[in-house]
Amino acid sequence: MITEQQLQNWARPLTDTENAKCVATVASIRKILEDHFGSKVEVFLQGSYKNKTNVRQDSDVDIVVCYKDAFFPEISNLTPQDKALHKSIYSDSSYTFVQFKNEVENLLKSKFPGYVERKNKCIRINANTYRVNTDVIPCFVFKRFRTATTVEAEGIKLLSDSGDDVRSFPKQHHENGVQKHSDTNEVYKKVVRMIKNCRNHMIDSGQLATDAMPSFFVECLVWNIPHHHFNKNNHKDAVNAVIVEIWNDMGNTAKANEYAEVSDLMWLFKGQTKRTHDQAKDFVAKVYALIN
Repeated sequence: MITEQQLQNWARPLTDTENAKCVATVASIRKILEDHFGSKVEVFLQGSYKNKTNVRQDSDVDIVVCYKDAFFPEISNLTPQDKALHKSIYSDSSYTFVQFKNEVENLLKSKFPGYVERKNKCIRINANTYRVNTDVIPCFVFKRFRTATTVEAEGIKLLSDSGDDVRSFPKQHHENGVQKHSDTNEVYKKVVRMIKNCRNHMIDSGQLATDAMPSFFVECLVWNIPHHHFNKNNHKDAVNAVIVEIWNDMGNTAKANEYAEVSDLMWLFKGQTKRTHDQAKDFVAKVYALIN
């Protein structure tokens, strides 16, 4: 059983010392990218560090480098007439996403020799004494069109080396997470950190596979829970209320399928995602057993 004191410790964000190392890492890499690409890119943070839901064992930093002079369109919901009009207005970029990722990789290898490796979706810069592990994510702008020329929502998109189409809305994710935290009297992010620490505890003890529950998935599950479940007398009651609600919802297919990503612009389960209701249900059952 995990004590209330342990949960309180797990609810806390990174210490100032740990955070300072992340800040220094971001500043150095941001300068390298902006000095090279100039105004053609936007460099910003995403993920657990940006959203302040990271925990000590997951203190890696995700840095997006988004090429702004080209975009990936989403026009699948347009009428045939609007699709035809859209294609007559816009043309393919001569500079491809693969070229951009290669250029980012070569730049970082020249600046951090021996520390850089290309991953499926990013360029990893491995940590040293002064720097935390960093994933630099090359991407293009992603635009979801409502008409031939009207953009409904704007995010980012990348093509993984394995051929997957990966799209997301990190800025909207951040904004909605901040709002959820405020609406729950600043409990939402604490619950996320407690559950992530439970996950890490189970991974360390061999009760859970390393890749069984990504941080992003945890954040999204918790974000979908109504505000009143967070309003409890102590940390344990708040976590229990949230994970019991997730467990109940995952047993109801219709309700589970209404779960959205934190951006509220993509479904958590419906569509091309590989996430499953059973995956979520099994995970929160393990968390409940650990805590209680």
